[in-house]
Amino acid sequence: MNQKNSLKEENKQEERIDVGGDQVSEFVQDDSVDFKGRPSVKATSGRWRAAYFIMGTELLERCAYYAISLNLVVYLVEVLHQGTGQSVKNIFNWGGVSWILPLLGGFLADAYTGKYRMIVIGLCIYFLGLLFLTLAVSLPSMKPPQQPACASSENCEFFSATQTQIGFFYFALYLVSVGVGAVKPCLSALGGDQFDEDDKIERPSKRSFFNYWWFPIIGGSTIALTLLVYVEDHVSFGLGYGIPTAGLAIAILVFLSGTPWYRLQRVLQGSPLTQVAQVLTAAVLNFRVAVPTDPSLLHETDMQKQTKKNLKRRHLLHTDSLRFLDKAAVPRNWKEEDQHPDYSTKVSPDIERRSSSSTLSNVSTSKSSPWRLCTVTQVEEVKLLVRVMPIWVFTLMFVVVVSQASSFFVSTGKTMDLSMGPHFKISAASMDLVANITALLMILVYQFCFIPLARRFTGNERGISMLQRIGVGLVISIIAMIVAAVVERKRLQLIKIHGLQNNRTAPVPMSIFWLTPQYSILGLAQVFSYLGLLEFFYDQAPDGMHSIGSALFASNTGVAHFLCTAIVDIVTSASGSQSGSGHHQSWIVNDINKCHVDKYYWTLAALSAINFCIYLVVAHWYTYKKVQVHEDDAESKKVVLQLTNEPNWLVEA
Repeated sequence: MNQKNSLKEENKQEERIDVGGDQVSEFVQDDSVDFKGRPSVKATSGRWRAAYFIMGTELLERCAYYAISLNLVVYLVEVLHQGTGQSVKNIFNWGGVSWILPLLGGFLADAYTGKYRMIVIGLCIYFLGLLFLTLAVSLPSMKPPQQPACASSENCEFFSATQTQIGFFYFALYLVSVGVGAVKPCLSALGGDQFDEDDKIERPSKRSFFNYWWFPIIGGSTIALTLLVYVEDHVSFGLGYGIPTAGLAIAILVFLSGTPWYRLQRVLQGSPLTQVAQVLTAAVLNFRVAVPTDPSLLHETDMQKQTKKNLKRRHLLHTDSLRFLDKAAVPRNWKEEDQHPDYSTKVSPDIERRSSSSTLSNVSTSKSSPWRLCTVTQVEEVKLLVRVMPIWVFTLMFVVVVSQASSFFVSTGKTMDLSMGPHFKISAASMDLVANITALLMILVYQFCFIPLARRFTGNERGISMLQRIGVGLVISIIAMIVAAVVERKRLQLIKIHGLQNNRTAPVPMSIFWLTPQYSILGLAQVFSYLGLLEFFYDQAPDGMHSIGSALFASNTGVAHFLCTAIVDIVTSASGSQSGSGHHQSWIVNDINKCHVDKYYWTLAALSAINFCIYLVVAHWYTYKKVQVHEDDAESKKVVLQLTNEPNWLVEA
C-alpha cells in the first residue's frame, strides 16, 4: 500500500497544467514539500502569503533582541555598576556569541532538523531566556540595591552586584544567545525558500524579499527604541523586558499559524561537512592526477537520473578557479588522450553548459567511493564555500563600525542634553531610530528608483552586483566614522570649556541631536552593505546549505563583535594607562567624559579605509556561482543566465 502511494506521489509530480498555451508544472520545481511531506502546490503555497508569517515572526523577535541590546550598556553601568570600558567589552562579547552561534544552528538545520523545526526549537529556548532575564532585572534579590547618586566611582564599589546576581543575569543573557543562534540563520533562509528560483514569475519576488527583509528588522528595533527603551529608562527594566517576552510568545503563535502555507526544503542526506571532507580527501588522494582541460571529462551525475535524496540539488557549472579541487572529480582511469584535442581552458558559457552535463562514457564511475571520486557539483560547492570566505573576512570592519551605534554612541549620548522640547527627554539609545528611518526611506528609494535606473546602464537585474552594493556600503561607513569623530571632538571641547571632566551627573551643553548625521549615515550604509551581505551569502550558498549561508552572514557579525573587543583592548593598552593623566592617559577609561573616543573613531576610519582597499582586490577576483539550466524557451534561458552569471566588481555583463 505504501509503495502504491509512493508511486502515486511520483506521478503527481509529473502533472502539468495549461497556462496561456504553455505547459506549467502544478508543483514547485525546487522539490519543496509541505509540512506533511507532500510536494508543494505552486498556487496554494509559499510566496508572499507564507513570507508574511515569517516576517511577522522576525519583527517580534527583533523587537525582543533590540529591547535588550540597545540599552544593555545602561543597565550594566547604572544598575550592575560596571565601568564603561568593561561594559562595552561585555556587550561585544555577548553580541559575538549571539551572532556566531547561528553557524551551529544553520549546520544542524541543514544537516538534521530542517529550518522549520530549528526555528520552533530556537523560539522556545529564546522565550525561556527572556523569561529568566526578566526575573533577573525584576527581583530585588537579583540586583544590587539602588543608590541616590554616584558622582564619583568610589561610592559605586559598595553597591556592586554579587557573583550570584551577575551569574544569573549572564546565564539568562547567554540563553537568549542560544535562541538567537537557532532562529537567526533559518528565518531569512526559510523566507527565501518561499519563492521558486526556477520560476520566472517568482524569481523577481525573491530578489525583492531580501530588500524588504529589513522592514521587520526596522519595525522591531523601532518599537524597542520608541517604547521599550523609554520604559526601561523611566519605568523599570522589568517591564521593559517583560513586554518583549510576551511579544516573543506571540511570535511563536504567529510562526506556527503559517505552517500550512510554508514551502519546506527536504534535508539532504548526509552532513554538509561530510561532503566537504569527501571533496578535500578525494583531491588529496588524487594529487598526482592531471586535471583535464575539458570539463566534460570530469565526473558528473545525469540530472535526469537523480535520486530522490538529491532531487533539489541543481548542477553547478565548472569554474577555472581553485583547480586543485578539480582533482576530486577526475576518474581514476582517465587518460590524457581522452580529452578533446582542440579544447581550450577558456571556454564559452554555451559550450561549458552543454559539456558539463555530460558524463564520461568510456570510464566506469558507478562503483567509485565518494571519498575517491566526487561530482563537479560537489567540487563547485566546496569552491563556493572557499571563495566566500575572503569576502566574509574583509566585511568584518563594516560590522565593527555599525556596532559603535549600540555602544560608544549610546555612552556619549547619555552625557549630552537629552531635551526634546521643554518637557520631554528622549533616551540616548533611541537615537538609533534615526538610522532606522533613514534605512526605511532608502530601501524604498533603492527598490523603486535606484535599481531601475542602474539597470539601464548595467543590464544587471539587481541594478548593480551584490559585491558592488556591499562595497558602496563600506565607503559610506568610513564617512560615518569621520563624522562621528568630528562630533565627538566638539563634545570633548565643551566638556573642557565647562569643566565637566570630573562631573558625571551634569549634562554636556550640547544637544544629543548632534549625533543625527552619524546615525543617519550608518543607516544608509546598512541598506547597501547589510542587505547586500544577507543576499550574497544566501545566494552564493550551495543548494541545501542556505541556512549555513545565512549563518555565515550572522557569524560575520559575531566575529566582528569579538574584533570590537580586541580593538578596544589594543587601543586601551596602546594609548596609555587607566590611571594616567594628560598624554599618558588611555583613550578609553571608565569615565566617558575623560575618554578620547574621537581618536578611537579616527582609528576605526583608518582601519576601514585599509580594509576597503583590500576588499576591492578580493571582490574583483571573485567568481559567482553558475547554475546549469535546462529550459527550452530561449527567452527564459537568457534571463536565467543573466542571474546565474553575476558580473564581478569591475566587470559588467
